[in-house]
Amino acid sequence: MATRTSDSPQQPTDSYTRLASLLHTPAPNREALLDRLYEELLTRESRAYAAGWADALTEAGRVAGRPRRP
Repeated sequence: MATRTSDSPQQPTDSYTRLASLLHTPAPNREALLDRLYEELLTRESRAYAAGWADALTEAGRVAGRPRRP
């Protein structure tokens, strides 16, 4: 099963467009289609996880920079 991110240079940024593209592109077999979908899911999950950490670190930096109340 493939677990690396896709190297395709023309990836749509819209999730629905990307999913539709994956589902409408002919796959050699069912397993290949599932591999493509799994790969896309892992990519999106990784990006969401990284974005969440970036948001949390940004917020922590803002909170740490505030003066404490007496």
